Amino acid sequence: MSTLAKLVRTGCGVWIILILAGCSAPGPRNRYLQQIQPESVTNLLAYRSSTNLEIRIPLRGIDAFAHANWPRVEPGATNYQHRFAPLTFDKEKRSERRTTSNRANRLPIRGVDQWHALVLRVLSGLIPAQPGHGVLMLIENQELVAFRDASGQPSVVKLEAKPPDIILDHTYNDTDFARVALKSLESGVNSIDARERQFLFVTGEEPAFVLVDLRQRLIVFLGSPADPEGQEVPVWFAMKAINSLVVRSLIVTAIKNPVTLVSRLFWHLGTSGATVFQSGSTSPANPPPPVSTGPGMDLVAWEKDLDKIVSARRHKGRAELFIDGERFFPALIQSLQGASRTIDVLVFIFDTDDYAVKIADLLKQRSATVRVKVLLDDLGSLFAAQGTPDSPMPADFQRPSGIQSYLKSGSRVRVRASANPWITVDHRKCIIIDGKQAYLGGMNIGRQYRYDWHDLMIGLNGPIVAPLEKEYRLAWAHAGPLGDFAYAWIKLFEPASPRKNQVPNAIDLRLLRTATGKTEIYRAQLEAIERCQSYIYIENPYIDDATLLRALIRARQRGVDVRVVFPAQNDSGIMQLCNLIMANELIANGIRVFAYPGMTHVKAAVYDGWACLGSANLNKMSLRVGQELNVAYSDPATVKHLLDELFEKDFNRSREVKTPAAVDWFDAVIKAFADQS
Repeated sequence: MSTLAKLVRTGCGVWIILILAGCSAPGPRNRYLQQIQPESVTNLLAYRSSTNLEIRIPLRGIDAFAHANWPRVEPGATNYQHRFAPLTFDKEKRSERRTTSNRANRLPIRGVDQWHALVLRVLSGLIPAQPGHGVLMLIENQELVAFRDASGQPSVVKLEAKPPDIILDHTYNDTDFARVALKSLESGVNSIDARERQFLFVTGEEPAFVLVDLRQRLIVFLGSPADPEGQEVPVWFAMKAINSLVVRSLIVTAIKNPVTLVSRLFWHLGTSGATVFQSGSTSPANPPPPVSTGPGMDLVAWEKDLDKIVSARRHKGRAELFIDGERFFPALIQSLQGASRTIDVLVFIFDTDDYAVKIADLLKQRSATVRVKVLLDDLGSLFAAQGTPDSPMPADFQRPSGIQSYLKSGSRVRVRASANPWITVDHRKCIIIDGKQAYLGGMNIGRQYRYDWHDLMIGLNGPIVAPLEKEYRLAWAHAGPLGDFAYAWIKLFEPASPRKNQVPNAIDLRLLRTATGKTEIYRAQLEAIERCQSYIYIENPYIDDATLLRALIRARQRGVDVRVVFPAQNDSGIMQLCNLIMANELIANGIRVFAYPGMTHVKAAVYDGWACLGSANLNKMSLRVGQELNVAYSDPATVKHLLDELFEKDFNRSREVKTPAAVDWFDAVIKAFADQS
């Protein structure tokens, strides 16, 4: 039985140790770690050099070598820090191994029992003393609730199994764990013996090892990747892709969505032609002027004009930002737990990795008492399920063959998939609870969004949820057996939900869309750029629109402070090239460009105090062709929170790029083709 299977309420404090440290669970099933734990622990040899680690495991005359590397700690740093680093494994004969291991760099090794004792000390200081109170712990890729029951005894459960009467006083993550653990270890170390100040824990579970360096106040969690000889792309994947691209997207769509099939074809062709004519020189004749210090545009006048520029009207509501999966998914789980009537899920990707399956299991469980519907994009989910997350999944996890069948199996969850005529996609992400609460933004359901990528969702309450609920009904009908006909009926004859859902401290919010014949997100942002007088901050993983680029350059020529945040390493090689070429143009025209470390999937912008964020990238498919959903607002306090919590922090985290990168004519040719996608 796995560790998570043993997450049950109990009055015995030792269960906390079993849950987090995993001493009762089988070790990871990587083919090398199988031979390492637990009987080979006494034979381990570990060597560290700066930000590198090598672990040597003697196995019957042939060594297994585990390697790890992590980002360096800034010199002079005094705060407690933690890093994650995947272990890579190879197996070689001793005579063929060239190692630079130095005995002076050899690390003392501490066993599983010592690791468990440390975890116990940490947790004893985190769990509230008051019965009925607990904390949410986002530790070691787990979402756990530690609390004291009515009798005052400590208990730990998975977040999705939290008793409804438990009050959560605080949230702790890996950073908090590292800080408390390092403080605890510092208090028991001989300050003279330098050798005691760095050592390697063997945990008996993922992460397989934990490196501690008290001199640098650093903890490095070392996990094993999936076995490279593990899962392969199924041979029937090609058949599924053909079925999605041809049978469902063209043949079936021609029967149930004939208007969609024809209209998207002509719209797609028209926008492709428009994109071709966008090309041309972007550099102005004059260098950019100094950044303006004057006021921005008149936001009251802007909102009134926007009422005429786009058809989307304003609705009242309350907005809350959820930056990164660490904040969003625990909130989502609690909302799913608390649903009393309906759960409506609309995502581009519902993956088949371990975290997506965790959410799927919760939806299946909730479908016994509330109505649960899941609408996903057929192509998006199909192709994403063949990829590998950046962080390793549990070694013994077996992916289901398909998320649609998995969601339906043994449950009352209703599932539909949006077809993709002419390779158009439904890229929206919107989850609605009881018609009263909604989440929208850039996150799909899967491990990458929970653990690996920087991303953003916004939670909405109040009257703004009513049009979102109708939006979902339309999308659900369009993907159903009556297709265009059911869509037209709801569009013409069914009003938005009459629920008022009044909430205190509501602000004006506006839903902007991209759809066939509708480019509200594009038009609104282009017009905002043209009107800006003070600043433009944009963060987006995919930017390749030439018209938008020229508008940004014109804004900079007016003295506007224009800043753009790209991911330093994009998940798409072609889009990485597009971003590189775009960044060169921006830098050459005096626009500040920032490379966010890793992958940022955030789609957000602020134009002189008007914010626009959601699912839309700044490329052709998101701005002109696909299905997208953004929310916009100009409430000063809400915009300031976005500036403070997202943009200012990301500017500081990122590396400013000041020198254009080298590109050649072939790169420009590739970008020209990519501009059509």
